[in-house]
Amino acid sequence: MTTAKSSQWTTFQTPACQVDFPDAALQNRMNQLWNTNLSGFTRQGITGNPWTATNSSDQTWYFDPTTTDISEGQYAQIVWSPVPGRIKYYFPNTSNPDMWSLADTGYDTKGRTFGQIPADPCDPSDTTKKPYGPYGPRGWQDEYCEWSITRNAQGQIVRIDFTCENPEYWNTLWMVSPQRVVELYRSTLDKPQIALEDLYLRDASGNPVIDASTGRPAYDPLNKWNRGTASTADAGGAMHLTSTPNTLQTEIGLGSTATTPRTSGNANPSTLICCAQYGQIGRNSDPHIGQSVNLVVTPPNPAISPAKATLANPPGLYIQTPNFNRITAPGGVDPRTFWTVKRGQQSLTDPAGNQLPGNFILHAVFEVPRSFGFTISDLQVDGVQVQWAAQIAQTFNMQIAAMALPQKPGPAVQACAGSPAVSQAQALQLFNTPVFEAMIATPVANPVGQPMNLASNSTMIAPHIEPGARRRSLTLVLTGLLDPPQIPNVSFGAGVHVLAAGPMRAVTYAIPGNTYPSTSYALDLHVSVDDDAAPGLRDALVSNPGQTATIAMPALLNVVDPVTKDMV
Repeated sequence: MTTAKSSQWTTFQTPACQVDFPDAALQNRMNQLWNTNLSGFTRQGITGNPWTATNSSDQTWYFDPTTTDISEGQYAQIVWSPVPGRIKYYFPNTSNPDMWSLADTGYDTKGRTFGQIPADPCDPSDTTKKPYGPYGPRGWQDEYCEWSITRNAQGQIVRIDFTCENPEYWNTLWMVSPQRVVELYRSTLDKPQIALEDLYLRDASGNPVIDASTGRPAYDPLNKWNRGTASTADAGGAMHLTSTPNTLQTEIGLGSTATTPRTSGNANPSTLICCAQYGQIGRNSDPHIGQSVNLVVTPPNPAISPAKATLANPPGLYIQTPNFNRITAPGGVDPRTFWTVKRGQQSLTDPAGNQLPGNFILHAVFEVPRSFGFTISDLQVDGVQVQWAAQIAQTFNMQIAAMALPQKPGPAVQACAGSPAVSQAQALQLFNTPVFEAMIATPVANPVGQPMNLASNSTMIAPHIEPGARRRSLTLVLTGLLDPPQIPNVSFGAGVHVLAAGPMRAVTYAIPGNTYPSTSYALDLHVSVDDDAAPGLRDALVSNPGQTATIAMPALLNVVDPVTKDMV
């Protein structure tokens, strides 16, 4: 670990400190929105789940690095492989070619997709099975790195795009400037044919859906240029993460939950993940990240101080430089020649002059120029000819840069997470209603043929509403309701007035960050805001009839200045 000095960022920086606007005013707006979103995600992570789970809340050993003195903080690197670990975990007899093919396409070399897996891997006595997930056009790439492959007419690989950019960033960027988003799509994927209209969220009739947060067409995170693993001149590409658990808000939540010491101990990552109930067994990422964080908070060596933990600023998940020694090219050509960092940085330095650990690559392209007279399929990795992009993926790691802040005494050990005798109403997510209706009604194809809709690719970014707004249509998604469900009381604090606009209805999708869809309830609201209402993020305090709510879900609504709509 390296120790940070007293100077520090006082706002959340964009991933890899990325600057995407030549215009300073637009970049400043982006920075402000990003800091707001990350502040909200951090509060959500620390709050945890006090409504429908036990021993899963008040996770104060995770800290906000922008409001905490980090002069004694220590940086630490946590790394893992981007190749989906759950393939071999659940199907250990899978050959390497079949594993690489599954990682690339969702099908093995014989055209078979994933088999069934245990419904509850934490309970060996449960013999129930379910389809392998996450679902989606590349949902199985669930290690916070996804890729798309370009092949020539002969089926040879000519280009691979690797991305680890979180969807929250691109949704925020879209809120500032859709035009800048399409420009970045074109320049990053090297596809000048991409049109702004290609990125619009559309309703069942094909019409653009207007997002009331901006007054412009909403963004489709699974648009034709960010869908699947095959990239052609007509469609496909990997611009940002799309597997449902691959979100930054989820990673903050995982890190927060992992700071709680458990009666299970932290010697076994799978035992710990089942006890704390975060992430998925078998991934290269979640169990390792959670165990690494828990070991920082509760080190087994008594000579080492307990420490609070956080994702170091700038929070993100980052591609590392490949081990090029594993790659062999014809004629002894240096394979470094084929690796281009399109977005991100090789290294970062904090305001105190400390270099953060690892690389901060957001999007990289591995491509053999035509002038060389051969393709990626003519290379070898570990002496094996390349047929699959996953073979290149296995030459590099992913990372998060974490920070530990020593503190004594350590936190109290808690029992495993469980279910309370009586649940409280829990606000899960808030949408502008037209956006929700379009997303929930848009089916998403996937190799295992499991029902899925686009709402599973939404984010936890709070909808924007201006002072003076009247009867704005918003949809609140909830769980923890009475049986049978009754409309709960909903409050967003002073100056915001809420009316239920209709009966609740059951909806099924993966709440952002979840691996699998679940059934919740959607409640349409009419929300009005006083002219003099205080700006900023608003928490949602929700209570079932006959119950009293005491803890609000942080950061579900954002009262903003109307200038947001003036961005281009």
